[in-house]
Amino acid sequence: MGKIKGEIVESEPLELEDYKRLLECLSMDKKYLLELYCRLSFCTALRISDVLSLTWADILYKDMIHKVEHKTQKTRPIKIGETNKKRFIELYELLKRPDLNKPVIRHPKKDESYTVRQMNRILKNLRDKYHLPITRISTHTLRKTFGKYVYEKEGKTESALVLLSKIFDHSSVAITRRYIGLSQEKINDVYASIDF
Repeated sequence: MGKIKGEIVESEPLELEDYKRLLECLSMDKKYLLELYCRLSFCTALRISDVLSLTWADILYKDMIHKVEHKTQKTRPIKIGETNKKRFIELYELLKRPDLNKPVIRHPKKDESYTVRQMNRILKNLRDKYHLPITRISTHTLRKTFGKYVYEKEGKTESALVLLSKIFDHSSVAITRRYIGLSQEKINDVYASIDF
């Protein structure tokens, strides 16, 4: 059964190893623009509208990205790690040095950014092509993957949820917990623990 029009379907985060494998596959297949999209979405934890509005001038040779978020109208400073900073430069070269003032994630045949709908379709195709082990993928998946990564890296603590709540600009830790799928994960663990 397919999605019902207007129905809200929550996406799932990827496991970190699956995210890294996705990056490797995209690089090997020379899908550099999609690799860049995945890297930007994960390492900035920005919403899709903000990722699609980033220009090369915003990200290239930068230690920090200062982004006014579309949804909140708040400026968010985002530190870029050395690995991603270097890879952005490599991808810029591999993509034949696009205009610095143009959006980074731009349709190759049009002079405009992809739409959210197009990106969701692309992500579903990537999930199928690279056998990513999740059923519900969308533009939120990489942001949620970031959330799950931070939560696990910080020892699955309440303070990790507070940190993520601040990063995501959520109004409560409960929203953050639900956003990264912890509620369903705990429910699944309860059912899985029944072994008699």
